[in-house]
Amino acid sequence: LEPTPEDPIDKEDENKERQIKRMAGKSLMLHCPLPEKHPLIDELTVSPDPDSEGVFILDPHFGPKWRLVSTREATIVYLPKSIEKIVVLNKKDDILDCHLMKIFFKDGMSPIEGGAETHTCCFANDPVLQSSSRFFHGSERMKALEEVAEGEAVAEVEEAGVEAEAAAAGVDVKKYHV
Repeated sequence: LEPTPEDPIDKEDENKERQIKRMAGKSLMLHCPLPEKHPLIDELTVSPDPDSEGVFILDPHFGPKWRLVSTREATIVYLPKSIEKIVVLNKKDDILDCHLMKIFFKDGMSPIEGGAETHTCCFANDPVLQSSSRFFHGSERMKALEEVAEGEAVAEVEEAGVEAEAAAAGVDVKKYHV
């Protein structure tokens, strides 16, 4: 198991992700059902996804942990924690047909040379932003989901075993369930 993060925001996010994985079970959808040119997807498209036929969109849940999500692969790009706010601009990159992003950095935390507090870029063409981002690929997400599903199956088997033992001892466990 990975160590528990120290940052309270990271702890809260990991807890939420665990809850979502448990709720989703086997019916989790790992790609977007909408086409890339759908208006809802198009307005958040900030980069093509080079590993699939999809695109990266800015996560519609927005900050404080900014991330890009692929529409076709189970891939997430976690953007630097130094970002305070991101605005997806109406202006698009002429070659890639992706929206430009205006990034606002927290005071004194800009990775941009000269310490600029704002930065306008296309994610696909910005080596500074790419090098300071973390990529989380689908195979890792699937492995985590499989581990959660296996854990739930073990818990169900253990619970059934406890109920069987209690029934054999003449104890009605159903009245103790909350």
